[in-house]
Amino acid sequence: MTTHSPAGGVAGPVREVRLDRYPGAEGVTERDFAVFPVTAPASPGPGEALVALRRLGMNAGLASRIGGPDTAYGPGVRLGDVPGSDAVVEVVASRDPALRPGDLAVGKVPWRTRSVLPASALRKLPPDAADLGLESFLTVLGHVGFTAWTGLVRVGRVREGETVFVSGAAGGVGSCAVQFARARGARVIGSAGSARKLALLTGVLGAEAAFDHHEGPAADALRAAAPGGIDLFFDNVGGEQLEAALEVLRFRGRAVLCGAASQYARREVRGPANYVRMIYQELTVRGFTVTAHEELRPAFEEEVGALVRDGVVRGVHTTAEGFDAVPAAFAGTLAGRGLGRTIVSVD
Repeated sequence: MTTHSPAGGVAGPVREVRLDRYPGAEGVTERDFAVFPVTAPASPGPGEALVALRRLGMNAGLASRIGGPDTAYGPGVRLGDVPGSDAVVEVVASRDPALRPGDLAVGKVPWRTRSVLPASALRKLPPDAADLGLESFLTVLGHVGFTAWTGLVRVGRVREGETVFVSGAAGGVGSCAVQFARARGARVIGSAGSARKLALLTGVLGAEAAFDHHEGPAADALRAAAPGGIDLFFDNVGGEQLEAALEVLRFRGRAVLCGAASQYARREVRGPANYVRMIYQELTVRGFTVTAHEELRPAFEEEVGALVRDGVVRGVHTTAEGFDAVPAAFAGTLAGRGLGRTIVSVD
């Protein structure tokens, strides 16, 4: 076994974030989590690698598993548990020939500064990873990018010339979905929650129109932005915006359900009151979990990798500094405070 001292602060004492209490009526807050020192992990066994955390991505969908059931994305999170999400890690020691000390890799890891993981759970990053930016592998080239691409291209089957509405369009998945739809020749409308986010959508990411979902009924705003209707809806939010899309979808339009950020903290989930419109408009509404489509990853990496290298699409993220920032970064993700995906840097 060989060893390596990773750069930056990741070489210090090992710490982890645990769920310290269940969220109250106000929803998930940073006070629901706490950072604890832990014993350094043992040396890796055959087929394993000891890794140090470099970048940690925040996933809003994790909130639905706090105190809840296991899902396709991971187990329910209970008191004392250490959540996990996708991250860029640096290999410290390895007993697998596919990984060497100093290699950078991406995979789903615990919220811990150092961990021993199966090498099979990690994907080694390409040699130009640092040039592309480590954050790219947690945004447009990472899990959220793969989610957006799968939902748009393979589930929603977006086509050139169509009008696509993306809810939560300034978030991690949403910002990727906007760009991928534009790259496929679609007209894109996005919703977001602040003037700064609307400026990102129309001024940087290429959305033709965008509206603030806080400023009146979503259905009215969507009709104004798409008076001729929409062909495809990529939903990250649910609730009122899903109802709005069902009202504005053209005959035989499609809706792809990716997330339901507006529902994660609710005691009672709100379903679409106008669901009967799906019948007489012959709408197709399909949900998906990206973990069921891993066979598509090579096609995604080929197409989107070329788009990134050509400067056609870009990763969008908000950075929080230091491992102690993880609880606040996660709560901020649920509150929609950042642009794009929130990533914690642990260098």
